[in-house]
Amino acid sequence: MWKPSFGALALVAAVSCPGAASGQGAVGTLTGVITDAAGSAVAGAFVQMRNAERRLNFMVIAQEQGKYSIDRLPAGKYVVQAIGGEHQSAPSSPVEMAAGKRSSIDLSLIVARAPALPPAWPGRSPGERGAEAEAALGGAGPRLAEGEGKAIIEAKCMTCHDAQRIVRSRGNEARWQQVLRTMTLYAQGSTLAKPLTGEEEKALLAYLATNYAPNPGSVARAKPDPFSRLPRTLLPPEARGYMVVEYELPNPRAEPHEVATDSEGNGWVSQRVGGRLGRLDHETLSYVEFEPPAGSSPIVRLNGIRRGNTGELWMVDGGPNRRWLSFDPKYERFTAYNLPPTRSGSASGNTMRVHPDNTVWLAAIGSNQVIRFDPATKQFTIYDVPVGVKNNKNATPYGMAIGGDGNIWVVENAFNQIARIDRTTGKFDEFPLSVKDPVARKLGADWDGNLWVGLHGAGQLLRVDYKTLQMTEFTPSSKDAGVYLAEPDLKNHFIWTTLHHVDKLARLDPATGIWAEYPLMFAETDVRRIDLDPTNPKRVWYSGVLSSRMGYIELLQ
Repeated sequence: MWKPSFGALALVAAVSCPGAASGQGAVGTLTGVITDAAGSAVAGAFVQMRNAERRLNFMVIAQEQGKYSIDRLPAGKYVVQAIGGEHQSAPSSPVEMAAGKRSSIDLSLIVARAPALPPAWPGRSPGERGAEAEAALGGAGPRLAEGEGKAIIEAKCMTCHDAQRIVRSRGNEARWQQVLRTMTLYAQGSTLAKPLTGEEEKALLAYLATNYAPNPGSVARAKPDPFSRLPRTLLPPEARGYMVVEYELPNPRAEPHEVATDSEGNGWVSQRVGGRLGRLDHETLSYVEFEPPAGSSPIVRLNGIRRGNTGELWMVDGGPNRRWLSFDPKYERFTAYNLPPTRSGSASGNTMRVHPDNTVWLAAIGSNQVIRFDPATKQFTIYDVPVGVKNNKNATPYGMAIGGDGNIWVVENAFNQIARIDRTTGKFDEFPLSVKDPVARKLGADWDGNLWVGLHGAGQLLRVDYKTLQMTEFTPSSKDAGVYLAEPDLKNHFIWTTLHHVDKLARLDPATGIWAEYPLMFAETDVRRIDLDPTNPKRVWYSGVLSSRMGYIELLQ
C-alpha cells in the first residue's frame, strides 16, 4: 500500500510475523524442572524455547530447585532445550502453547556439550583483526600486487579507499564487476573521485579477478555450535534474574547494524542489505517491514538509526542514493533529504545523534567527515576531520555523543583519538586516548555529560571527563571481550555495553566498579548496537549484524 509523505512515498507492511499474538493476554505459560543425569535439580542452567514458525526465541534461567517459568510465549509450537555446565538436554518434542494456558516440560542434562568457542570477532579466528582494526593499530597492511591495475587503483581508487580494503577482499570476476559498478555510482557523488574510462575499467577488472580471486582450496569456516559461547559454569543466584526475547529477520543477510526504540517501546532495525526498516512490536512480538521511497539507485543501504526528539526515527541511506531519511512511526511515513557531494562519494556511517536543538549528526566513516543536518532549514553542513586531512588518510570517524558542554564528540578510530566539535563553528579539538591499542568504537554521554568510549581492541570502557579530559579505564570480567560501545542509563546511572567477542551484554555501575554480564542465546550473534527502552528501564534492545537477529534482554529483578 502506498501512502503520501512529506516529499516521499512509503511501502508499508511488507513482512509480518505469521499468526502474531494480539496482545499480552494472548500468551501462554511454560514451566518445568531441570535435572542432571543423576536426577538432581540444576539451578543456574539456561533454558531456551524456539518457535520456528514465528521466528521467535526465548531464554530464561533455571532458579532454585531447578525450576524455570516463562509466561510470555505466544500461542504456537516450541522446541525446548536446556544448557548447563558441561552438558545440555536433547531438544524436546514440540510443545503446544495456547493463549491463557499453562504447559509443563522437564528436561535432563545428559548430552555432552560441544567445545567452548574462544573469544573472537564473528567468523574469524581468535586474534584475527579486520582491516579497520589493523589501520587503527597503525599497521601498514599488505601491498598491492604488481600489474597494470595497480597504477589505476593508486590514481583512481585510493583517493577514497586504502589498499588494505582492496587487498583483503576476494571475489570472482562477476563479484569484482559488481563492486566496480557500485563504486562508479558512489563516485558520482564524490568531490575527489575520478571516474574510470572504459579501458581502465576493463584493465582493472582483469587485474582484480587475477590477483584477488578466491583463495584456491579455501573452505568457509563451519558455523559454530549455537551454544558454544554460553558459560560452562552454572549462573549464581545474583546473575539469574533476566530473560532474552529474540526474533530472526526473514532476510538472513539483512545485516541490521543498528537498533533503536521508539517512544512506545517497540524495537526498530535499519537493514544494510535489502534496505528495509523493520519493527518488532514489544507486546505482540509481531514484525513488520517498511520500504523507503525509491531513489536514483535500486541499492538502498540503511544504517545509523536513531530516535529523534519528537519520536521520529532518523537513518542514513549510505548507498549510491546518498540521502538521509526520517520516518514517522505514528503515520508510517518517510521523508527523504538528499546529501550534497562528499569527499569520497560515500554517505555511509553507523552512528547518528540528534542534538537537543534538533540538528542531526552523522559520523561519516567512509569519507573522513562529520555531517550536520538542520531539519528546520533543510541544510547540510559537512566538516572534514582535520587529522585525516593532515595525514591524507581517512580517520574513520566512528562513535559519536553529545557532551555536557553541548558539543559533539566523535571517535577518530584510525588515529586512536577523540575529538570535540564546536556545534556552532565546526572547530575540531583532537585528543589522544590514554590506552594502548584501543580500537575505539562507539561512545555515549552520561548523566554528568562525561563521555564513555567502548574500546574494542583493549576490551575496556573508558570514561573521559569532558571538562578536564581525565580518562579512567574499566575492565569487565570476561577476557578479550571486544567492548564495542557505551550506552549510559541516564536514570539509574549505569553504563551498558556489548561484549562483542563473547556474545554478552554487560552493565557497569561506575560508582562501585561492579560489572554484571548477561549471556545471549547463541554464538556469534554479532551485537554492535544496543538501545535502552524509554518505556521500560529494565529492557535493553539489541541487533545482531551477521546473524540478522533483533531482540531484547529484560531484567526480572
